[in-house]
Amino acid sequence: MPVTGLGRPARVTGALLAILLLFAGCSAKDPNAPVSGGSGQGYPEVGRRLTQIPPDQRRPAPEVSGRALGSDRTVSSTAYPGKVVVLNIWGSWCGPCRKEAPDLQAASEQTKSLAQFIGINTKDRSEAPAEAFVRANGLTYPSIYDPDGKTLLAFAGDLPPSAIPSTMIIDNQGRLAVRVLGDISRVTLVAMINDVASGK
Repeated sequence: MPVTGLGRPARVTGALLAILLLFAGCSAKDPNAPVSGGSGQGYPEVGRRLTQIPPDQRRPAPEVSGRALGSDRTVSSTAYPGKVVVLNIWGSWCGPCRKEAPDLQAASEQTKSLAQFIGINTKDRSEAPAEAFVRANGLTYPSIYDPDGKTLLAFAGDLPPSAIPSTMIIDNQGRLAVRVLGDISRVTLVAMINDVASGK
């Protein structure tokens, strides 16, 4: 029987629980993560951590925008028409994020004619450790500073990241195409970008 008439405390508690689940912190491999539209075939490294959406089932991705880490300028996922956009959610405190950072930078350089990378730095209460992370890993693509996770709520109804790190790929028509929970290698990420850019 459906329950109706929930009071404000129950609604607030439900919303907080949803946010906590959204940022179930720094899980590199979550075997219980929900998967829809893809089993990781063709990308054995990521296996069931991968969600792929076939081109004919994709929907426009929500705009992700915010203040750039270490800057006053605004970064937006819609500022790169005709390019694949790769969103990577990371935190300086996250071990798997440190592991994958050099691969992300290498992939961004290798695919710069096809794709624009944007980081989303989350749960770092100060910019200093996040900026140190960027310098230590030589990251040249911009990151949105999102300490409270508000920016990521744009994906709550589509492909919410439920692990940190997570990577999402938006195709060159502005539609959500891929989500990977946990860390990813350069080889796999480059292959995914090439596939999405070619219409797969």
